[in-house]
Amino acid sequence: MYTYDAVPDAVAQVDELPVAALAAYAELIAFLELTPWEGAPYREDKPEGTMRTMPFRKRAEGMAVYVTLEDQRRVVVVSVTWLE
Repeated sequence: MYTYDAVPDAVAQVDELPVAALAAYAELIAFLELTPWEGAPYREDKPEGTMRTMPFRKRAEGMAVYVTLEDQRRVVVVSVTWLE
């Protein structure tokens, strides 16, 4: 299991999410704590890179960008975007 953290900018972005998105974001974090490597690579030219992306909510209205720090067993969210 991995621990979860977020940089201050990402925390501010989460604070701005609509109420309807918060449950889906919480589910995303629970998923990332178990399987962070399931996310798509942030850069296609670096498929093994530690920076990943993961959509959330039913129609992928949200997108999280995060870094997996394997040596620390930690996931750090660096950006959260809401598409609606």
